[in-house]
Amino acid sequence: MRGGRSLLVLLVLALGLGAYIYFVEYEREPSGTETKDKAFSVAAADINELTIRSASAQTTTLRRAEGGWSLVAPVAAPADNAAVESIVSSLESMEIERVLDENPTALAQFGLEAPPIQVTFKTTGGASHQLSLGIDTPTSSGTYARVDDNPRLLLVPAFLKTGFDKAPFDLRNRRVLEVTRESIDRVALATPGTAPVELRREGVDWRLTSPVAARADFSPADGLISRIATAQMSSIVTEGSNPTPAELRTWGLDTPQLTVTVGAGSTTATLAIGAAKDDTAVYARDMARPLVFTVESSLLADLKKQPADLRVKDVFAFNAFSALTLEVSHASTAVAYAKSVPAAGADPAAQPTWARTKPDAGDVNQTALTDLLNALSSLRADRFADQVPSAGENVEVAVRFGSSESQSEERVTLRRSGGTVYAIRAGEPGAAVVPAGEFDVVLTHLKTLTTPAPQ
Repeated sequence: MRGGRSLLVLLVLALGLGAYIYFVEYEREPSGTETKDKAFSVAAADINELTIRSASAQTTTLRRAEGGWSLVAPVAAPADNAAVESIVSSLESMEIERVLDENPTALAQFGLEAPPIQVTFKTTGGASHQLSLGIDTPTSSGTYARVDDNPRLLLVPAFLKTGFDKAPFDLRNRRVLEVTRESIDRVALATPGTAPVELRREGVDWRLTSPVAARADFSPADGLISRIATAQMSSIVTEGSNPTPAELRTWGLDTPQLTVTVGAGSTTATLAIGAAKDDTAVYARDMARPLVFTVESSLLADLKKQPADLRVKDVFAFNAFSALTLEVSHASTAVAYAKSVPAAGADPAAQPTWARTKPDAGDVNQTALTDLLNALSSLRADRFADQVPSAGENVEVAVRFGSSESQSEERVTLRRSGGTVYAIRAGEPGAAVVPAGEFDVVLTHLKTLTTPAPQ
């Protein structure tokens, strides 16, 4: 009986506490048109120091300097400016949903006797303020709070808690290398036992310089640069002192799986990626800092490129629209064609036309020529070969393309040897290997174009 009475007493107390919180929260209905008071009369730009205690009991202190925000405790490190500015912006704009009690006597039931989240900040004028966040309301519609030394029990929007509940790692700059995408002008990717893969920016394009000198495909090259510049740390392993040789062996950083060196003008930065920590992360370090961290395993896969991954796969850069002249030689056939563009002031419906210029001048089947241009311009490498047979069935192609202001020329030898077709581009080593069926399509269109029409 005594146990039953104790249980009944506890139940009554719990119901009473729940009812008290419920009615305190709803004792006054908010007006849809009522202007809400700001929690602080402060401008975000005037906040120059922050101290945040998170729900995990980790405390972070940050200060604003001319170049942005920095962590000063528990470690000295650059801060994530966007994350910190989001916090100071929230402090500036935070509104009080409701004043629940002007002078509450029992703060523990609201989580405010020892607030799980606390934000203290200072302004340029020397003022200091504090925000204490307790538990959420029973309906999770708001969070109990107190501001500065004011005893009032406040209700603020619950979603704000997530923005303030930040640990030191959440607020630091987690970029693995301090470089910007726009500043990078060269990259070297080195793996043990192989020649490094090196890229260099040439104007707006990229070019492979090692182990082969060849055109780089803009899209994968640019994607590689973006991946390097935006890569983020997943966690901190150790910081403040250079790792020992034994630690480097433990983390696979004595002989990294991949070393990435990027250049930006006269400066360089190097990222070393070591052994796997688990299925999702690998160890890494910025060689310029006494810092070892982890990154996502996918970063290693994204950066571990072979030359063929970065080379231009298209054999030709021109297309049927941009081509201006075409020369083709195959066996005993040698022909040349030129495109004429309608003069200024001509009929707007007039189209460019092609004419034969070699071996003699004459008209040409426009459709057949366009089909040949399309077949040539669509040739794409399946792979690349370092060595090319010295003889075979050759098709020599020269194309001039562009506009009246800017023109380029491409010369390619298509060579079939056995069952393999090689596309040998002037000025580049080795050759692209293209599908034999596409080579046959080129020959078919060339035959159609050069076979005289029946009389």
